[in-house]
Amino acid sequence: MKDEQAVSYMVAITPKIQPYAWGDDSFIPALLGKKSDGKPKAELWFGTHPGGESTLADSTPLGDFIRDHADDFLGRQQVNRQGKDVPFLLKVLAIAKPLSLQVHPTTEQAQKGYAEEVASHVDLPREQWNYKDDRQKAEVLYALTPVTAMCGFLSSAKIAENLRSMVPYQFPLLFPFLQENQKSDESTLVERFFTTLYTLETDQLKSLLEEFREQIGKLIKEEKNDGMWLSPVQIAHDCLTLYPDDPGVLAPFFLNVVQMKPGETIFLEPRTLHAYVKGNAIELMTNSDNVVRGGLTHKKVNVPLLLKTLTFKPHTADLCPQIPDATDKTNVFAPTDDFLLSVFKRGVYEVNQRKSIEFLLCTEGNAVMTSLHQTISLGKGECIVVAASLPDYHLEVDGTVFSASVPG
Repeated sequence: MKDEQAVSYMVAITPKIQPYAWGDDSFIPALLGKKSDGKPKAELWFGTHPGGESTLADSTPLGDFIRDHADDFLGRQQVNRQGKDVPFLLKVLAIAKPLSLQVHPTTEQAQKGYAEEVASHVDLPREQWNYKDDRQKAEVLYALTPVTAMCGFLSSAKIAENLRSMVPYQFPLLFPFLQENQKSDESTLVERFFTTLYTLETDQLKSLLEEFREQIGKLIKEEKNDGMWLSPVQIAHDCLTLYPDDPGVLAPFFLNVVQMKPGETIFLEPRTLHAYVKGNAIELMTNSDNVVRGGLTHKKVNVPLLLKTLTFKPHTADLCPQIPDATDKTNVFAPTDDFLLSVFKRGVYEVNQRKSIEFLLCTEGNAVMTSLHQTISLGKGECIVVAASLPDYHLEVDGTVFSASVPG
């Protein structure tokens, strides 16, 4: 940050780097203007989440600062509604290997689950809690580069078609109900398929995966990797290498495989089984730690909780509408009140009638912000937090700036 800041209205923050094993080793260092050390840098976290809290220039935790200036930065209405923590978490993801299959609860599920087990938290380490808090976890993903993801169940007919092709011998033995002319609705058939897959006896699962591995081994030789996206066969091949005994390796053939172009956005509503597979993206999510894992992980999968949390209704992962507002800033419309992701492209903006805390993250080029006779320069990889009490500002962007705020 090049210019002096007005602490009462805005503050620069330093993100937390998360070195998860699935991360890329170059994208995040390049964003921050640093050299790669060859080690994975999976995520940048901008927010107050205790698992990776951002800090101010003097190393003050952002959460402490926000709580000390809650009325100015969050606004009294937001404090009354959700307390003195930032309600969202802004991330940059750099994905080189598939993330775990996972699903997040709704608010109702989270509140009920947290209340039921909170008494046991005293005797259990946090990593063993099923519910870390009582909030839902919705999220939106904005592709910075080509991104491959898996999201939402395919129809039962499509799942049957895929399995008939990928495991022709095991399919009629293990999933005969998918080829019968039943009157069951789609959700019931998909739930029966998934429950069967995740509760197979050890010998049954071994036989299924042996046939699947053999078929993938044949097909991968015919696949052409364009370097941008991964096909279902390529995803399965990578997952079999990493998690050879996991039923989740079949996910590319029972979930939608989504190939996102740069600038496209998807919304992951609670209860949706999903996994990000490859690429670099902005993620904006509810500030919650509620994750129920569904495979492609070395961590324990709680199958009963997984089955209880999921929705089995097949659906496609539709792209989110992106609509300019009165300032020409582009808003990503997602069906949640937890957060709003917006994008400032190259241009000049007059932002007024503000009522929300706002994170401004520059991912390309630079920007200059002016308000109340003060000017701040924002370079690539830099982020500032703007108080809800700042009534307006003037922004000149020569690149791209993402905005994370609360709608309304």
